Amino acid sequence: MRPVKNIANLLLRPFNYETVQLGNRQKTSPFWVQEQLVTKKNPVILDGGANKGHTTARYLKSYPESVLHVFEPFAESFDALKERFGGITSVKLNQTALSDVEGTVSLNSNQSSYTNSILKSDPQAGDTWGEGVLNTQSTVMVPTTTIAAYCQTNSISAIDILKLDIQGAELKALQGARALLERKAVGLIYMELILGPTYLGQPKFEDYLHFFSELDYVLLDMFNPFRKDFRLIQADVIFVPDPARATGK
Repeated sequence: MRPVKNIANLLLRPFNYETVQLGNRQKTSPFWVQEQLVTKKNPVILDGGANKGHTTARYLKSYPESVLHVFEPFAESFDALKERFGGITSVKLNQTALSDVEGTVSLNSNQSSYTNSILKSDPQAGDTWGEGVLNTQSTVMVPTTTIAAYCQTNSISAIDILKLDIQGAELKALQGARALLERKAVGLIYMELILGPTYLGQPKFEDYLHFFSELDYVLLDMFNPFRKDFRLIQADVIFVPDPARATGK
């Protein structure tokens, strides 16, 4: 039986990918890894899909002097963010969805607010996550922006950490950040990857691999795998600029 890393590299080879290891001290916590890679005291962090702020608070713990730009379009969740972080001047709250265009979009409000998405729920989602979890209760129009447009408006030249957890719409947000990614102005992307049937039109894993490969970003590692019946249906991933390209190797 091949080691897991060798199997992963075989699967990723058609996309010119290899897994990148952090040596013998590689850990399972994605936040420990980010702390090793992003060592500046006051990084610029963009938190897309903050919900009620669990990850926002985790970043503030890791980087107390950071500037956090937080996005959450759902009104109830945004109110929770305002109550929790409204008095912190370094946390910039935006009641806006991230996408590939500026404008408005229909947001599906589901039974669990953690599953709210601009994508419609897949009829098979109940088999993946349990009956009712992704049942849509209502829809509401919300504003959208792109990461590139937001950075230009707010004079942000680079993002140290881009976190995305926007329920199947991560690729749209990344496409809206393409101008930054092309010049390697995003130091690290930490995002949720949904693999099991959850939303209609959700990207496939290979869609992300193609996108990042074109921009010379590599998959660093996967974290928090979630499986059902031996199938990987969700994981968190970190992508970083290709170190070989950066050093001219």
